[in-house]
This record gives sequence, C-alpha cells and structure tokens, in this order.
Amino acid sequence: MATRDLIFDLGMHDGSDTGFYLRKGFRVIAVEARPDCCAAARQKFGEAIADGRLVIVERALWHRGDERIAFYLRSDWSSAFREAAERDGVPSSTIEVPTVTLAELFAEFGVPYYLKCDIEGAEHCLLGDLRASAQRPAFVSMEDPNGAAAQQLADIGYDRFQMVNQGHLRLFKPPRPAREGCYADADFTGAHSGLFGRELEPRRWVSLARLEEQMRLWQDLRSGKVNPAIAFAYRRWGKLTRRGWLIPSGWADVHATTAATLTTSD
Repeated sequence: MATRDLIFDLGMHDGSDTGFYLRKGFRVIAVEARPDCCAAARQKFGEAIADGRLVIVERALWHRGDERIAFYLRSDWSSAFREAAERDGVPSSTIEVPTVTLAELFAEFGVPYYLKCDIEGAEHCLLGDLRASAQRPAFVSMEDPNGAAAQQLADIGYDRFQMVNQGHLRLFKPPRPAREGCYADADFTGAHSGLFGRELEPRRWVSLARLEEQMRLWQDLRSGKVNPAIAFAYRRWGKLTRRGWLIPSGWADVHATTAATLTTSD
C-alpha cells in the first residue's frame, strides 16, 4: 500500500517541486544525478533533511542499480541519454554517476502516494519497474508529448488520466482549502511540475481513449493542421478554461491514477 504522506521527486533538478511538496507537509525522496543540484539542495533544504522529511538520493534512475554510467549535463536539462540531453543540437558535457532502480527505492523507502518523474528520456526505466511491482503509487506523473507513456501506464493498471500543459502552469493556483496535504501558496513556473493528485481539476480526469483524442488535437494544433481561425479560438478558450490540450505552445505532462482512487476518500 502507498504511504499517504510520501512523495518521490524523480528528477529533483533545482528543487522547485521538492520545496512545494515539503511546504505541503509531505515527506520527500528526491532523486537527482547532478552533483551540483544535490549540493545546492542540501544547503537549501538542510532543515528538512535534518528533520528526516527529505532524503536526497544522488543517483540516476536506471535499469540496474549500483552501476556507474555516463550522464550528459546541460544547464536546462540533463539525461542518461545523449540524444535527450542534446535534442536541440546544443552539446553537453559528460560525467559518470551511480545508478539506482525504482524497485530499490521502493524497497528502501516504501511506495509513495505520488510519484513525479522528470528524468529526460529515462522514463522507460521507471515504467519497467513499475510494471513489475506488486504495489504502485496512487498517482503518477511524467512528461508525455504524445500519449505513449499514458498507454504504458494503462497497461500497468492506471485507468484515469489528465494532461497538464507545463508551459502554462501560471494559469493554476493551489486550491484553498487544500485537497492534498496542507495549503501552500505557489507561483508555478516552467521549473515546476505544478499541482498533483486530487488538487488537479477533478472534472478533467478522463479515460485513456479520451486522453488520446486530446493529445491528437494538441499535436494537430502544434503542427498547424488546424485552420488558423479555429486554432486561435481553441487557444483563447483553452486559456480561459485552463484546458491545456487546446493551447499549442508548451509541453505536456500526463498524470495517471485509477477510478477507484478518485472515489475513495482519505
């Protein structure tokens, strides 16, 4: 069973999400391969570490644990895969980092209530271990530009999904009263993953088939396949109603849960 007050922040980076989760009263296991990000977080969150509310795991999520692999560094994003780190043609620098698996994290810290994954191309490492696990987080989110990760999450057993346009998180504010943990104010930026779990729009949880329809429309808007006048109307309506799949700019995270979780009160 998932531990209700525990969150995994896989891909901590600058700690924006970790800080938000801590302010909401959750315990956090933050996984990050970059030594500079880990050092900065240890300084920034020293009190939470001392109190046992935060553990920083300085490793890269991988297929196998306790290995050392090449890790490609960029100022904006980094990855265990060169093609992901250099996807815009800008070169990266290389360091060597130790690895950990999701199964090892579950065994050491327990199964989290919410698992946020932002590990730039290594999502399949997580999905493989998640598929093999007998216990799974109540909520999961990861970058998913085309719905492929959502399909794999559906194969694992998740059946409700929500697309969040990460480029427009400023449209959202934490609900008050809080629906997860305690209330914590936040001005979300591109460095955040935003709201999670029951604090996402309750009416926007949809089936995989409906999510795939939304993602196809989003891709059509992004590629210019939609009549410009209609695309303009979609974009305006999307911003007014916070429907991220109608706004062609930005990038997509998909959140997954189950209908049973959404109908169960804490």
